[in-house]
This record gives sequence, C-alpha cells and structure tokens, in this order.
Amino acid sequence: MKKAISLLLAGCLTLSLAACGSGTSTPPAPSDSATPSAPTEDRTPKVGGSINVGLNSAPVSENIWCQNDLNSATIMNLVCPNLVTMDENGVKYNYLAESSTSNEDCTEWTITLKDLVWNDGVPVTSADLLFTAKYGVEHHIGFFDSYYGLVDFDKSETVDDSTVRFVLSSPNVNFWNGAGYWMPIMRQSEWESVTDPTTYDYSGAGYGPYYVSEWVDGEYVVLERNPYFTLANDGQGAYLDEVVFRVFTDENAMVLALQNGEVDACANFLSTSSVTQLQGNPSYFIDSVGSLGYALITFSQTNPLLTDVNIRQAIAMSCDREALVNVAFAGGATAMYTPVSPVYGDFVASDIRQPAFDTSAAASLLEQAGYKDSNGDGVRESDDGTPLSFTLTYKSTLSNADGVMTILKSGCAEAGVELVLQPVDAATFSANVTQGHKYDISYSSWGTIDDVDTTLLTCFGIGQTLNFMEFNDQTQEDLLQAMQGETDYQARIKRLDQWQQWFVENLPCVHLLVPNNTYVTSTEKFDGWNLKPGNSAFLACSDFVGVYAK
Repeated sequence: MKKAISLLLAGCLTLSLAACGSGTSTPPAPSDSATPSAPTEDRTPKVGGSINVGLNSAPVSENIWCQNDLNSATIMNLVCPNLVTMDENGVKYNYLAESSTSNEDCTEWTITLKDLVWNDGVPVTSADLLFTAKYGVEHHIGFFDSYYGLVDFDKSETVDDSTVRFVLSSPNVNFWNGAGYWMPIMRQSEWESVTDPTTYDYSGAGYGPYYVSEWVDGEYVVLERNPYFTLANDGQGAYLDEVVFRVFTDENAMVLALQNGEVDACANFLSTSSVTQLQGNPSYFIDSVGSLGYALITFSQTNPLLTDVNIRQAIAMSCDREALVNVAFAGGATAMYTPVSPVYGDFVASDIRQPAFDTSAAASLLEQAGYKDSNGDGVRESDDGTPLSFTLTYKSTLSNADGVMTILKSGCAEAGVELVLQPVDAATFSANVTQGHKYDISYSSWGTIDDVDTTLLTCFGIGQTLNFMEFNDQTQEDLLQAMQGETDYQARIKRLDQWQQWFVENLPCVHLLVPNNTYVTSTEKFDGWNLKPGNSAFLACSDFVGVYAK
C-alpha cells in the first residue's frame, strides 16, 4: 500500500453553488482512454486521457458565486479557479494573479493578473475583475459583501488590461488574501445583462484548465480541457483532456464505484470505516491532511429560546468532544476547545476555552435559569410551558454523521434538552440553513476558515453572509472590525483574544472538532497526485493540472 500522511502543523498564520445540462441524461460510459500504452518504466507526462471522479452527493449548480456548496466548488475550481491558493503549509500565495501590493495602511491594493484566456479564446481582463467585485456587491450575492464590501468603486479603476487598483473605505490587512482566495472572476460580457444572478444558469465558460461541456443535474458533469490555459506544465496546460464527475447517493456508493473501477478518484474525504476498507490495497493512494476548517453547531437567533445564553451554554456543556473524536470519528479528528482552530498556534496560545463537557452542570444551569421538567418526560420547559426541544438540521451525506448525532442527542438529553434529528440533502440544507435561516440548531463542517484574525468578521459580523445564525451583536462587531485595520500582527492577536473571551461568554455557536481529512485515488491509470490543505484536496486546480494518464 502506498500511503502518505501530511498533517498540517499547528502555527500556520493563514485561515476558510443549479444549471441543467443539455443532451442525454445517460452518463457517458467510463473511459478507458487512460489505459497505459507506453512501457511501465515510461512515466513522462503527456497530454491526453479522461478521468472519472466520484462525488458523494449532487452538486447544486455551476453558479458558485451565489452559493456555498462544496461539490459545486470542487468542480468549478477547475473552470473558474480562484486567483489565490495555498501551499502545502497552508500559506496563501498568488496563483493566477501576477502580483498584489498595498500601500502602507492597506487602504489601496493593486492587483495584476496573469495571462488568462476564456475557453473561446477571449482574454480575461482587468475589467472583468473590477466588474466582478462591483457586480457582486451591488447584487449582494454570495460572499461579495464580506470580501469586496469595503471597496470604493468610485475611486477604484483599471490601470491597464491586466491591472486593477482597488481603493478601500477603511484599512483591511487581508483584503486580497480573502477576496483572491474566495471569489472567482465573473465574465463581464455574460453577467452584465443578468438582473437576477441567484437564478441565472451559468454557461460553464472557463478561464481555468477546463470548461463545462455538459452538466446533468443529479447525475454527472463533464469538463473539457481549455486549450488556451497555458499556466501549467511549461505552457502545455492541464494534461488530462476530460474530467467526468459522477454523482452517487452517498459515500458508500462512491467507494464501491472506486472499488469496481467505475471511478478513478473520490473528490470527498472519507470516513474511517471507508478508509479501513481500502487500506492494504496497493492500487490506492491514500493521503491525509489536517482540515483548515472545523465541525460546529450553530444556534439560530430566530428561535426565541435560543436567544437565552443559558440554553446555549447548557448545550455547549452537553457536547462530549472526546467521544465525538474517539467514537464518532474513530480518532480521525482533534477536539476543538478554543473558539479558534488549534491549527493556528499563535491564535490559540491564550488557551481561552469554551465550556467543558459536564451534563450535570448543564442541568443545574438550566434549573437555576427556571427551566424545569414539570411533567417528568425528561425534557425541560420554559415558564410558559414551551419544551426545550430543538430540531438539529444536518447534511445526511456528512461523514460520521450518525455517530455524531447519537453523541450530541444523548448528551443534551442528560441535561433535559431534546434534539430532534433532521438529516437533509445539500440543497435543502442550503435553502433552510445557510440561505433561508429557517432552522433551530445546525451541525455542519466548514471546509476552510482562513485569515482568522480578519475573516471571522465574515462569519459573525452583523448582516454578514455566513452569519446565518443571525447573531447580531454590536460588541462582537466592534471587536472584529478593529482587527480589520490593525496592521501590527501582535496587536491583532491581542484583539483576537478579546474576541475569544467575548465568544466563550456568549456562544453564538459551539466549535467541536477539527477533522483529519483522508482522501483516496486509484493509481492504476493515473499518476501525479498531490494533496495540500483546502477544500478541493486532490482536485485543487494548482495540483490537479499535474495529474496525467500513465
């Protein structure tokens, strides 16, 4: 068995989308075009070949600018890649941007693009980049307000065909690290006439190594090689001619397809049980990396009961992180006690901790706050008789979800709080939780929380896109805003410690654990695999362009 483990070390200083395709609804047969035709010892990469990649659930759509679906983002990062990416140490760098510079107080940023070309041969220009920022903010789509909301568009301008000068209304030390890492370029000629971007069916045009040639909802997506992408492999571009993403109902079906040779790689990280099935087979390359995100539960402030900090504190005390790590994740995770991931050593040196697991203390806290079990059914009620019963919404496709739910439900029950489990598909989770804000408690796992010292504003700031719990607090807002313009790193750490102290006292959510994500590919037909931190794993654009058919 060939196995590599490259867990992300603590101390990293960086921090963490429906269109119908045309044609037949029958997926193309798995291609055997990548079968080796050269002698075994010849491993010189060549252009050509088609690869089949498994997904554990259906991607929502090509329109990644307007949503936050991981499978859609994984596909589209090969079509419209972000301009900033991460290296193996989790450090961000300009990938498709030639350079990014700021003035002394970080109120002006000058961004120069590399030579990017759409798959029809039309160059990507600085006008596209400036249009992207302005259009996204004007239409309040996706995360644009979070990353480009500070831009003064009356003063910002294109300097030449490849350079934009962004002028900000206030300093932001990680402006380009955030905007460049998260926001792909929108094609002005396509989007400028779109009045409602949230319902628009994107064409699938790409300036990355691939473009979408076919997208059949719930079944498969076909990407074709962009012949004009030359920023890889000494000007050749991506090696593979075609990438076919095949949709499966869950992880088990995806892994079975890998074992049967229907797919050559799994896009999603696997549960411990799936990894155990595959270990020992030399045909698989199994690689692990520490997540830059974390699993958490959030409390919707649209539920009056959950606006009471005593209830939030009690639920936090009912979360057994050690059981989640050792039982539900079978050791494949790290417990998260601090409000910031332990991956970021500088930011957790203060060791400011969330409430410890103690269901007896949780029950006492609720009792003192007036929540009693008056009818003896094990569920406490408020003064007006409303039971402390909450729906816990989560994606049914999440790895280890069943074990996690059992532990969370059991712990809360000991404190007198009932959790009603609600597993849903990715589209429903997005509609009800991240977009609709119609839920009680949610369980999810961030892919990446990056540039912690400034990006937390996008998660918890008043009215921010990722603040889907609607926990709008001015004290928190002021603390997070202060970090945006603090150019001194050590001073930002001190401000972050102030926020962490506020966080553990108020608990807008509860952070549980950091997964150690394990991915797998088959090595029978393809080579050149590499894994780095981030959401897309083996499929990350900067690395996937190096995958080739043997």
